[in-house]
Amino acid sequence: MKLLNKLGFASVKDSTSQSRRKFLRNLAQAGMLLPVASSMLGQRVFANTGYAQRVLFLYYPNGVVPYNWVPQQGPGAISGSQELSFGLGPLSSWHDRMIVLQNMTLDIGSGAGAHYNDMRGILTGNNEISRESASIDHLIAEQLGNEGVLSLGVRTGGRSDIMISKPRGYDSGARPIPNNDPADAAQKLAVGISGGGSGSGGSSADKQAYYEAILNDFDGLAEVTLDSARRDKLTLHENALKRLRDLAGNQVGECSFNTNVMSDPYASSSSQLTPTEWQMFPHLARAQIDNIVGAFSCGLNRVATLQLSKGDENGNLVNYSFDECWQMSQDAISQGIQHSNGSGTVGSITRWYNEFASHSASHRPGDVPHTAQVRWYHSLLAYTLQQLDNSGLLDDTLVVMFSEVGDGSKHGGAAGAVTLAGGAGGALQMGRIINCGDGVNNGQRIYGTHQLFGDVARYMGVTSLPESHWSGGVV
Repeated sequence: MKLLNKLGFASVKDSTSQSRRKFLRNLAQAGMLLPVASSMLGQRVFANTGYAQRVLFLYYPNGVVPYNWVPQQGPGAISGSQELSFGLGPLSSWHDRMIVLQNMTLDIGSGAGAHYNDMRGILTGNNEISRESASIDHLIAEQLGNEGVLSLGVRTGGRSDIMISKPRGYDSGARPIPNNDPADAAQKLAVGISGGGSGSGGSSADKQAYYEAILNDFDGLAEVTLDSARRDKLTLHENALKRLRDLAGNQVGECSFNTNVMSDPYASSSSQLTPTEWQMFPHLARAQIDNIVGAFSCGLNRVATLQLSKGDENGNLVNYSFDECWQMSQDAISQGIQHSNGSGTVGSITRWYNEFASHSASHRPGDVPHTAQVRWYHSLLAYTLQQLDNSGLLDDTLVVMFSEVGDGSKHGGAAGAVTLAGGAGGALQMGRIINCGDGVNNGQRIYGTHQLFGDVARYMGVTSLPESHWSGGVV
């Protein structure tokens, strides 16, 4: 309160709205609002620092259907909000918050050609790395603090040798299985904020009142004539202050977790899921996204990895006949996308949609079922971006979405498909399409995941990685 008095406020309660608005307007025009707010509240405010403040590695299995995923326009700035391709269609409204990386080489080390080997190598660059080394998500987390990686999954199964994330101290074929139960994950995360907001030193009514006093005037500040750069900075300030306001309370805003969600039934002995269980997959996936956004909001973690099932879906842990994906297959057919296996017709879609629906990405890339499921995974990315935006986190978060195989039926690492999304703290120029290679890589490889993940680490402020192969230079 003394600091407020020095700054020209008699008190938060008795200062007039006009004087407070004038004071804040002057600060905003001078670019000083965020530093002053940070001093008032004794907390660090994350804004456009040039670094992303948190990163989510989001994995989906079996690659993409190349010709239904590749953007219709060529490399360069994304020209608008039209649907880039059927596979990327759900992201059209986020076109200015994403980078599409096509024909990227998936650096997966020896043993390429088997889904399980590819999965183990996708975040390490080598599926048989030493016990003393770690995947890139853990390497980043090690240098950011002691929170570690929030590792969650949806129906990853019970095999530790096909997990994408590897902490130090684990053999490559014996990696920890992520938490596949959203309710259990939420309960464990809630423990981290019990007794007060994380990082806030407990609940503080005074701090919340300060935040509210400032936030109440942002509507007035929006009426001030500012150039676009200052207006964008003002939005970043507002989002940061909202997060800090929530952190000042015990169970405020996004700093709470919904533990009343369905448990994952994948562990049942049945290898063939029932129709009811099919329908649970999208709900489980969104619940895990909500857990991650909640952990980010509360400052519990800055690095998260979500593994959506496993590669080579013959285990049928996911059956893509759930309603949302079924509707997308109908959308594909309406756009002229047909199945290519020669069995059945549009009129008998039920038969071939269920048969091999999980494993058609790398074996039968022309099938409507996989075209639909790839579109669904990108709808989950769109949901992730919306949840981050709703929580005021999107501006300084980076989401990295990827799979373990490329080039359609060859099971190889060429022509991989990777999407970056979010604001990344202003570190990246978003709204771009980048062609990373020739799509075949016959001695002409240009950019690979080693380099990309090196870039991701540096955009998180990590400048020293133990292995030299994280070289960077893609984005």
